Amino acid sequence: MITWAEIVLLLLRLANGIMGAISQDKWMRAGADAEIAKVSAEIMRKTAAGKAILEKVNALSDADVDAGLRGLEPK
Repeated sequence: MITWAEIVLLLLRLANGIMGAISQDKWMRAGADAEIAKVSAEIMRKTAAGKAILEKVNALSDADVDAGLRGLEPK
């Protein structure tokens, strides 16, 4: 017969497994996004228009960059 302690332990293990899978998926997406950003930055450096845009972006203050990124968030 299964005791209450075993049921609780089973539920905790299940919750831990689910949370681990969610966390792993989130880190994998973050890694993919970082790689995309790195490749995009390299392409931008190689084009004339990209160089002009990159100069404008690099001239922005941290507050301006934050404000611009906040505008990109889905509502």
